[in-house]
Amino acid sequence: MVNPALQSAIEAMSVAERLELVDFIESTVENVAITIDEDHKSMIRSRAAELEADPTIGLTWAELQSRLARRA
Repeated sequence: MVNPALQSAIEAMSVAERLELVDFIESTVENVAITIDEDHKSMIRSRAAELEADPTIGLTWAELQSRLARRA
């Protein structure tokens, strides 16, 4: 659960600041071993197969950033 004060601070950030925060958080867990159970692995494989079958259902990172930036 997110600390309410931290959540408020994040909600006060611009979209660009929040995306920068996501990049920072991701960089802090890049080398951490994460255990993924079989149910989640199955879900990931299924979604990857759906995207491979129809690439138009997904967005590139640049497209997502662009959409989020337009909301700000």
